[in-house]
Amino acid sequence: MIVDHAAATGAGTSDTQSLHRIDTLSVRKEVEAAGFMLDAENTILANKDDPHSIKVFDHSIKGKTDRFAYRFVKP
Repeated sequence: MIVDHAAATGAGTSDTQSLHRIDTLSVRKEVEAAGFMLDAENTILANKDDPHSIKVFDHSIKGKTDRFAYRFVKP
């Protein structure tokens, strides 16, 4: 199970250090390359109003970031 803060689409891992965010596609590619298969995802933590350009610890967005939840299984 992976839950993390989403970066802007196409950002890859470039925002992991500066904003503490990661592109969802990067996560999927890396985990699937390790031999796992995406089993489920949940959007309950998603926030379409998150601009993806603010550090997740900033008081203006803290607790309201766009997050993703993936469950992977090893086939």
